[in-house]
Amino acid sequence: MRVAGRVMARERPLCVAVANDYELVVAGLAALLRPFTDRIEVTEAVTVGEDINGPVDIVLYDTFGRTDDGIGGVKQLLDTDGVDKVALYTMAPRPPAVRAALEAGAAGVLTKARPATALVDGLERVANGERVIDGTTGTPSASWPGAGRGLTARQAEVVALLLQGLSNLEIADALYVDVNTVKTHLRHAYKALGVRSRSQALALLLGEPSDFARR
Repeated sequence: MRVAGRVMARERPLCVAVANDYELVVAGLAALLRPFTDRIEVTEAVTVGEDINGPVDIVLYDTFGRTDDGIGGVKQLLDTDGVDKVALYTMAPRPPAVRAALEAGAAGVLTKARPATALVDGLERVANGERVIDGTTGTPSASWPGAGRGLTARQAEVVALLLQGLSNLEIADALYVDVNTVKTHLRHAYKALGVRSRSQALALLLGEPSDFARR
């Protein structure tokens, strides 16, 4: 619970599962929360659709690489045995997406601009029954696929959707940006990857072990 603007200490650490489709993403979230073992216990790191072994207080669901703002994933997770609450973890919480997430059953929407301590605070607040909805964007706290290759978080998200076979227009629709913005992100991503075209990027990232591989 919250008293005088702060979260009161729990009798036990909050039991959390982290979820996404990319192994690097869930590993990064688990690592981000690891220093807070007195407050958070990460018991599961799963792909959406996998079983969760035992009940958890809350699932932190990273929407990276999802084409529907994670709405379908929220519904899937809430249909999973042992899951009662899901907090969406997103880089850009836009009002239409936030409304859709809440209608789908999400208990909160947390932005990746939160530093780790604030993320833990937000999870505790959501788990205690408070609806927490962030509305700002910023630099993500956790790692993302392609970070080691010099991709920004947004470039990585565009590349992830590219690898799923989406056209530039479909990527623009998924990210709520115009198609020229997608082209700009791809141009910079190609430069970081050392390629010159979509086909070369696909050949590079699909033809070798990559942190873009979905679980």
